[in-house]
Amino acid sequence: MKESPVALRDLIVAFFVAQVIVLCSFLMLSFDKSTKIVFCDVGQGDAAYIRIKNRFDIVVDAGPDNKILSCLGKYMPFYDRKIELAILTHPQLDHYGGFLYLVDRFHIDNFATINIDSKSQKFKSLKQKLKNKKVSFSFPVSGKVLNILGDQLNFYWPTKNTNINKVANNINDDVLIFLFKENGFSALFTADATYRTLNSINLNGRVDILKIPHHGSKNGLNNSFLNLADPSVAVISVGKNNSYGHPHQDVLDLLKAKHIDIRRTDRNGDIIFKLPN
Repeated sequence: MKESPVALRDLIVAFFVAQVIVLCSFLMLSFDKSTKIVFCDVGQGDAAYIRIKNRFDIVVDAGPDNKILSCLGKYMPFYDRKIELAILTHPQLDHYGGFLYLVDRFHIDNFATINIDSKSQKFKSLKQKLKNKKVSFSFPVSGKVLNILGDQLNFYWPTKNTNINKVANNINDDVLIFLFKENGFSALFTADATYRTLNSINLNGRVDILKIPHHGSKNGLNNSFLNLADPSVAVISVGKNNSYGHPHQDVLDLLKAKHIDIRRTDRNGDIIFKLPN
């Protein structure tokens, strides 16, 4: 039986249209020079994606499992398979689990974390995978500044004296805290920091976005630090109906009392900010 010429022509036209769509998408992405920040909905965990000026990719924590792959699949260009900087704020599974999958799918240039180890076998597996892929490690401390395409990452914590290659008793006291800055915009990433740590950092001025520490735990944010940061938007990375009771009502009340815009991954899904060129 001969194939219908009409059917063949339709296939050719469909293929051509598909190629045009792909080309147009590629060109649109290429001309877009804006920066975007995405707080990924990964359930009960932390994961964020920053694409600086549509050229430089940063992943900040990666959630507990492979949900980070879906987030990057939506917001990272399909043709880009390189993560220039991966940041692990501290070695707890709800922050590093997704890196076990990312390292198999993407090339990672640099892996920045704290110089504190974990007894977890999964974390040991992650470190071995990164070493096998010859990924460079770095351990930024307070005062470290990374300049990336005119933007900055300013690290506030830990200090040189708080992460000397040890296994921490309370690792949340030693997490990586840093500020992302572009022009007049700033976003503070606080990981699972305790109020003791937050009250110890020297934050200079208010921020636009505050990633609320520890999924809104009552042991994280307090009123004195909130007054210092004075954010316009508070982002809470948290899982639906989690067993920890996150976010705590006291934290929500603090934010509401100051009329701060609250965005939550358990209610809003992925939370996206696109900065002006």
